[in-house]
Amino acid sequence: MKKAIYLLLMVVSIIGLSACGKNAQDDLQAHRWNVVSTNGEAYTAEFNKSTVSFAAGSFSRGFTYKIDNGKISLEEDEKEPVIFEVEKDGKEYKFTAASDDVKKQYGDLTLSPSKE
Repeated sequence: MKKAIYLLLMVVSIIGLSACGKNAQDDLQAHRWNVVSTNGEAYTAEFNKSTVSFAAGSFSRGFTYKIDNGKISLEEDEKEPVIFEVEKDGKEYKFTAASDDVKKQYGDLTLSPSKE
């Protein structure tokens, strides 16, 4: 009986804590991000409700995006979507490439809140 009560309290606590936290989409929209890729590139990212823009110097590239089940799908003009697994690590986000092709082209990404 004690184990059942303990388990029930743990489940309720976990559900309560996860309901209080921001979801990834809201958190990503709340900041401008510095992005560093494992392939050596660095740029900034800004998320809006359904779009994200990446900029490095005068170069800019935009995607529509969806976050579902811990994965972000970046879509651009009827091309194959670019998919990363999303993990929050403190104030940062880690985007891990979901395929070898994505990893080769974009690398794994670390997003840190910009101080601007």
